[in-house]
Amino acid sequence: MADPRPDYLARLDAALVGPGRIRRGLVREAADHLDDATEALVAAGHDEESAARRAVVDFGSVADIAASFQTTLAVAASRRTAWLLLFVLGYQPLLWDSGLNLASNTAGARSDTWVFRLLDDTIEAGSWIVLGGALLVLVATGGGSPWWFDGRATARFTGAFALAATTFVPLTSVAMIVTADGADAGLWMLALTLVVLPLAGVAVSARHTLAAS
Repeated sequence: MADPRPDYLARLDAALVGPGRIRRGLVREAADHLDDATEALVAAGHDEESAARRAVVDFGSVADIAASFQTTLAVAASRRTAWLLLFVLGYQPLLWDSGLNLASNTAGARSDTWVFRLLDDTIEAGSWIVLGGALLVLVATGGGSPWWFDGRATARFTGAFALAATTFVPLTSVAMIVTADGADAGLWMLALTLVVLPLAGVAVSARHTLAAS
């Protein structure tokens, strides 16, 4: 019979969902364990093929090992999405409210209507909530796991939370531009480049996080 290790590792790799680098590292970890177990059995007097088969059986089924490894991948995906949220939302105040102040300097877009002010307050408050949620995920998934921590549940929360954020922020930003006086093509291009497209990337990461959960 052929060595069962390559087929086992291929099925394990196919069963895992999550960041590629970490997934490959986990599969290599499994391969190293199987190789070590096989070598130990050969040293104990088993032939190579029977030792490899015994090592695979003793290691556990693909379903059981994949379920264990999947938690690690779910946590990694959560952290990646949280970091992306922090990065993309973190530079928004510098671009739009202070520092470069692109909205005013580029398009002269200003509005004193109550709708614009409400949207401005809403997106500011919402952005702080999103940043706080992203920080909470990073704290929960960093270092030791507290007794209440569930990696896959955290991944589901992170994915859903990030998808909500990547819907709320662009829609509110577009609504602000629509209600602003003096908004021109340049401002629309800035919004697309600096808000919509980066958050679309976060949304893709969020969907991958949900898949990993």
